[in-house]
Amino acid sequence: MTAVLRQAAAEAALARLFPPGVAVALVGIGPGAPLPGEAAAVAGAVPARVAEFAAGRLAARRALAALGHPAVAIPAGPDRAPCWPEGLAGSIAHAEGVAVAAVRRGAPLGLDVEADAGLEPDLWPLICDPVELAALPAGDRGRAVRLVFAAKEAVYKAQYPLTGQVIGFDAVRVTLEEEGFVARLRQEVGPLPEGHRLRGRILRAGGLVLAGVAT
Repeated sequence: MTAVLRQAAAEAALARLFPPGVAVALVGIGPGAPLPGEAAAVAGAVPARVAEFAAGRLAARRALAALGHPAVAIPAGPDRAPCWPEGLAGSIAHAEGVAVAAVRRGAPLGLDVEADAGLEPDLWPLICDPVELAALPAGDRGRAVRLVFAAKEAVYKAQYPLTGQVIGFDAVRVTLEEEGFVARLRQEVGPLPEGHRLRGRILRAGGLVLAGVAT
């Protein structure tokens, strides 16, 4: 599959990741610079990091445009999280030469993108607890752990605007389903009680794993 076809497949999957009302965009990472209002977030960064950041912000502005919102700079706050226009929530991610963004009016959401490839066994216990590992298919467990990783990254991004809390992989237990997952908090996180559930989707296309959570 050519790079153009892979990107088209990933864009089609991204469009199906969230419920109606969420605008998404995908752009390839290439030479580029952030807008003046965004540049402070990557001041002094290496060129590759600047390119990733600029592509992510461009994807975010394209998603905003799909909502009918004017293109604006999206600076980073003191916690380095994107500062979205009033009344809007969004999420940005990048990997494998692409940047993706999702934006909507209303409640927070989370988005992650990863390479569709297995993770090394020494990483499995850092991402999954014994219960999660036991539930994963034995045949391609490294790739399944990658799905759990992507799900937990999306959950983290979705919960952070609500809680302001930095949480680790062990704070969430993920159960994979067909093209989706259920995440349960294993501890109280800010206003979210232990046992709080978040449901999301996971899609694989174009050599990528895409995970999304809309709270």
